[in-house]
Amino acid sequence: MSWRRQVAWVFVAALIVIPTFHPALLAFPYAARSNGDTIYAERQIDQAAIDRVTTRANKLVAASPLAAPAEPRKVFLTEGGWRWLWLAANQYSSLAITRPLSEAIVVNHSDPGADRMNSAFGTRSLSSIIAHEKCHGLERRAFGLWSDWSKPTWLREGYCDHVAQESTLSDAQARQLQQAGKKSRALAYWEGRKKVEAELAADQGNVTALFDAH
Repeated sequence: MSWRRQVAWVFVAALIVIPTFHPALLAFPYAARSNGDTIYAERQIDQAAIDRVTTRANKLVAASPLAAPAEPRKVFLTEGGWRWLWLAANQYSSLAITRPLSEAIVVNHSDPGADRMNSAFGTRSLSSIIAHEKCHGLERRAFGLWSDWSKPTWLREGYCDHVAQESTLSDAQARQLQQAGKKSRALAYWEGRKKVEAELAADQGNVTALFDAH
């Protein structure tokens, strides 16, 4: 392979890989600070609306024993288009993802003004999604990056939904799926949250003990 072709391949690889670690390189046209977080967006940011969202999200996170005094993050609000497709890797159907090394949060299409995101099962608040994603950072800090692979999904995701005080499925929707014998990622998260809450209730809310036990 000629050196020109090698350089070209390196350039293409950089274009593909680097933005996944530094989403800001995808040139989000709008940015704002909100309660310690830096918000990037594809459309004009309503400061009052995003402040309400981050206020609620940070309040939810602060209630976790794993939380530090402040949990600032970079939050990228996409419109669900090419930026989301680029950054979401193979998780296109997710409502949001977090980059483990940078802890940047990338959100699928949302409505900050209404504090809402739409899913296949209905709506969920954007603030709960941000709280859920921030919680993954709490888990990695408390239990190590390896916890993303060493801890069961029901525990990691269930605890984050517990912190967010919300799941994509309502209790009624989840029970309908259970009764119908259906499986889904959303149902697994809901079941994880219920299991986490039951175990925390039995152990006086000891989160470290919960993670150490699994």
